[in-house]
Amino acid sequence: MLRHYKGSNLPEMKYLANTLETEFGLDPSFHEEFSRVFRENCKYLGITSGDAIAVADAEAGTSAPTTVLIGEPAKKTSITAFVVMPFVEKEAGGRPKGFFSEVLASLVTPAGIEAGFKVETANRQGSDVIQSTIVNELLDADLVIADLTDHNPNVMFELGLRIAAKKPVALIKAAGTGRVFDVDNMMRVLEYQPTLWRSTVEVDVPELTKHFKAAWDNRSKDKSYMDILRRAGAAADRP
Repeated sequence: MLRHYKGSNLPEMKYLANTLETEFGLDPSFHEEFSRVFRENCKYLGITSGDAIAVADAEAGTSAPTTVLIGEPAKKTSITAFVVMPFVEKEAGGRPKGFFSEVLASLVTPAGIEAGFKVETANRQGSDVIQSTIVNELLDADLVIADLTDHNPNVMFELGLRIAAKKPVALIKAAGTGRVFDVDNMMRVLEYQPTLWRSTVEVDVPELTKHFKAAWDNRSKDKSYMDILRRAGAAADRP
């Protein structure tokens, strides 16, 4: 469980229950007991927050990596999808604790793997600082998956860097997230259901898989966002 959630912080039970049953085969009658025992053990071991791997590295006197591999296909692949998304739920946004961790674990990662990618993301460890190594990963990855949910400023900044590089992106957001005029009008943004029920996950994962594959397969066919903007700007400048 520590490895699945990249740390000791578990999401709310309505999200955790789905993972415990689908990923670990744990009967629902044991979910509450498991959650209690897991939290008590983490507290006893001194793993109270943050990334468990980072805690172990700190004790060993080494630093944690700036990016982490979330999952990869059983069949070896050389292409990587780098995920940029909010990592902390803001109170004003109304998202329950653990929402984005569950989106990453239950939706984005399995869809990315099914689409044939190694799935990586930033190891922020609670920091909003965008490190140079993360920027390099952002620019070098074969595909960037950007979750625009709640219009997180870091995600928007990172998306802007990727767009400027004219490299393929796959855009997603939770249903109910407002439109971003410059993005939604010119690029496809696939919505997923924020309930994260098993029934909605079973529908959304295949749709996300197709979305990720399409973004990659059409990378050399579609005009980049920057090409479209520059053409529009050049046309506007003509007398």
